[in-house]
Amino acid sequence: MDKKSVKVKSTSASSGISESYEWSPSPWLLLLCIITVLSLATRFYKVTEPEHVCWDEVHFGKMGSWYINRTFFFDVHPPLGKMLIALSGYLSGYDGSFAFDKPGDKYGDVNYVGMRVFCTFLGSCIAPLAYLIVLELTNSPSAAFMSSMMIICDVGILTLTQYILLDPILLFFIMMSTYGIVKFNNCKKSCIWLHNYSEKS
Repeated sequence: MDKKSVKVKSTSASSGISESYEWSPSPWLLLLCIITVLSLATRFYKVTEPEHVCWDEVHFGKMGSWYINRTFFFDVHPPLGKMLIALSGYLSGYDGSFAFDKPGDKYGDVNYVGMRVFCTFLGSCIAPLAYLIVLELTNSPSAAFMSSMMIICDVGILTLTQYILLDPILLFFIMMSTYGIVKFNNCKKSCIWLHNYSEKS
């Protein structure tokens, strides 16, 4: 077997620092590309349908409209998610005029697609991030591929990521945070950097 294709994970007993050796780019990167394409294809398939308000789009679309119009309201959630929805709507040409009264209301000429596309894009990043997280934890592309495929084939997650909801935004930031922690933990100098930082502070 080519020495460049597989590298092992070793632990230094004296320093307590875990040295994580990655796989060579070709196999793991190819699988990551496959996962990314599959995730984008399944999430963006008919993302504009149905062309009416669905489920909790009533709440989050409405609050996004309020943020666009700078209308005061009491927000029961942390505002970042709905502010991002409002920003995506604003940048895509939505003017915040749609009422979002009840599920089933037709969008008509309202430019709602930008907000759905934004949520769907973040939802599409969940499977690739899961792949990278498992790869960092196990150094096994096959395990990472299998775990990310489970997310891609999960109909519940697929449905949540195709509408104007907070769920894909929340899941995206959770996955990004987890990946950042795992990546930091596997960094060779992470323990040394943390020790030096704690001494200075």
